[in-house]
Amino acid sequence: MRKTGIIGMAAFAAILFAGATLAQGLRIAVVDINKVLNESEAGQAAKKKMETRYGELKKNIDAKQDEARKMKDELDKQKVMLGKEKLKEREDALQAKVNEVRQLTQEGEREMQSRQGELTREVLKRIEVQIEALVKAEKYDLVLERSTGVVHAVDSMDITARVLDLVNKDRKEPAPKQEPGAKKGAGGGK
Repeated sequence: MRKTGIIGMAAFAAILFAGATLAQGLRIAVVDINKVLNESEAGQAAKKKMETRYGELKKNIDAKQDEARKMKDELDKQKVMLGKEKLKEREDALQAKVNEVRQLTQEGEREMQSRQGELTREVLKRIEVQIEALVKAEKYDLVLERSTGVVHAVDSMDITARVLDLVNKDRKEPAPKQEPGAKKGAGGGK
């Protein structure tokens, strides 16, 4: 919320001084960071990691829930035949299994929230780097995030597609960077 307030104040200040600075050629751009986050290859990869881990956690929790259901069904069937001590023992075991399922669920939720934050931060860093590169290359004076109060912007001000392309290209570059270095050394010997 604090970041949104700062961005909002910056946008307000830009609007206040827009009349004077437009004459001087103020360059403003708009970017939809959520769109880049959701549509970029890095964002899709992060989402896939989250879905994979969620599936693993869910499978484990479902297995424990099935164990608890079976224990409860068995207990319900044998309730009449069991003595008080044996009944109490099985009820305690069932309660322990239910508590285990509850704890696994809570731990899974915490892990998923933590991973989502971590993966989102990683992708947002990549996006920020590419926005900064674009700002320097295109000499933008102000870049606004579409979701923070931009009511209208002409299409020519929207740099979302360009940022998305840059983020996707950045995602592909790390592996080839190592190979050209090796080729460069081999090419230098020619």
